[in-house]
Amino acid sequence: MIFDTHAHFYGENLFRHMAARADVPRVVTEGGRRYMVTPTSRFELTGGFVALNERLAWMDAQGIDRQLITFPGALGPDVLPIGDSLALVRDVNDELSATVAAHPGRFEALAGLPLASLDHSVAELDRAIRKLRLPGAIIPSNYFHSLAGVAALDPLLAEADWRGAHLMLHPGQRHDESLAQKPWPDLAMHRASTIDLHAGITQALISLIHSGAMQRFPHITWQVVNLGGTFPFVVERMDHIVMTRDPSAPKPSELLGDIVFDCASLGPRALELAVTVFGADKVMFGTDYPIFTSSVSTSALASARITEAERAMIASGTALAVLARNAARRAA
Repeated sequence: MIFDTHAHFYGENLFRHMAARADVPRVVTEGGRRYMVTPTSRFELTGGFVALNERLAWMDAQGIDRQLITFPGALGPDVLPIGDSLALVRDVNDELSATVAAHPGRFEALAGLPLASLDHSVAELDRAIRKLRLPGAIIPSNYFHSLAGVAALDPLLAEADWRGAHLMLHPGQRHDESLAQKPWPDLAMHRASTIDLHAGITQALISLIHSGAMQRFPHITWQVVNLGGTFPFVVERMDHIVMTRDPSAPKPSELLGDIVFDCASLGPRALELAVTVFGADKVMFGTDYPIFTSSVSTSALASARITEAERAMIASGTALAVLARNAARRAA
């Protein structure tokens, strides 16, 4: 079994709300075709972006049995002003829940939250878990770019802990940041979509493990996307710096606890390194579908130089164990 734990959902409720906007993010129709316009890109809404039958056919062709689909947080609708985001987020979450119910065994889903208001975010997380039966939510990683940013989320994290929520940290901006694209002098495709993005994920991970949030809120399960960004490659340097400059401080490699990491959009060598650094029981399969529709992720899983037991853990074992951990708490 292969469980894809990093995939996004674009539904008609999202398109309806975003088509009413004059700025970004928005949906536009030109020549009978629909396009998503975000602060960083413009792309046509075809295939798996809109058609569940095409998504399921792609999953079957890849040998993927189940997907964890999420609210499309990186687009920015969840960090719009609360008057713009509240109804949108609720409607998309309703559609996520309906999609899960309509396809038993094929999908799980993570809700979006209207993050411009902590009170509304707490209420929506409660609704998503208790009424919609979703296991948790996706959180833009920029909220974790400082210890103060993590601390500011304490009311939301307390609710997540009470409900036993699964939280995914995924690249995305805060509600109090500009959604405009960061200007790059050149090579923006690489500087923005890989280097800057993965450095940002690493910043979020470092804040999380040093914030004490995992100790304060032990019933949250945490997922950090894309193998923690650059962390597996630089963690030895981090530990070395601690040993050199502050020997009494904990090493970052010792603070990871039960965080799990998906391998979305990365290759076999990265997967091998992650297994060495984290252990296969902390690594989950992911694709970042429908942003990526190639066979890179399934090929990486098949060709990585790891044991068959490790391959099975990554394919589905880790994901099933993590989502089962607090299932009884969420159902209570």
